[in-house]
Amino acid sequence: MRLQLRFILALALVGFFGTLSAQITSGTIDYNESFTFDFGDWMSKERKEEMEKRMAAGDFDRTGRLQFTTDAFSYTQVIDKEKAAQGGWFARMGENPDIFYTSIADSTVTDRRRVMDQAFIMEDKWVAPKWNIANMKVGMKEIPLPTQLATAISIEGDTLTAYFTPSIPLSIGPRGYGGLPGAIVYLKVTKDGRSTEYKMTTMQPNAELDMEKPADEKVITREEFDKQMKRATEMMERRRRSWERRRN
Repeated sequence: MRLQLRFILALALVGFFGTLSAQITSGTIDYNESFTFDFGDWMSKERKEEMEKRMAAGDFDRTGRLQFTTDAFSYTQVIDKEKAAQGGWFARMGENPDIFYTSIADSTVTDRRRVMDQAFIMEDKWVAPKWNIANMKVGMKEIPLPTQLATAISIEGDTLTAYFTPSIPLSIGPRGYGGLPGAIVYLKVTKDGRSTEYKMTTMQPNAELDMEKPADEKVITREEFDKQMKRATEMMERRRRSWERRRN
């Protein structure tokens, strides 16, 4: 009910629902980010059960904020100061959060992305997924807007399941995903048994923005970024095998 009231109040800012699409040209959308993944056999059974319960309870959830105009959109995490003050993973993520900046005007991405303890700005052409849009309109009870289902495989090989709303007729979405005839209000990204869900929680149409293209790190191409990610993945795998050997 609280979520629904937030949407009703947001819609009231731009007049009655029938003119919503004609009114929204900029604003912000907040998403809840939730994660599902396997902690692996290297962790003790008791610790693994504890972490799985915390994950199911949303202890590792984050808030992401999408800012948008008709020319560009940008997505990054909203830092939870209480969680960051506790140290650990949340503190590290808050030090230099990822920014996914997409220019619709010239079809480019300028993303600041973290790889292990380094951050880079990746510049490349914006390649929207080749979406398969279901003909049937479907609803999501948590989001009181008309939605349609779409699926795709991303350029990184992720499986995408999205619900978008033509009521916000801009090709925008969380984490740089877009290319649909409406804003993405729900997105599930799955790869290698891990998934991240992005679910719209609040919307502020025509809100004041502080959106800027990132320009504070070393600039690399997508190919160079993929090499950095491959090295990081290999390092994490070596660490995992080392943990397993010590445990056994």
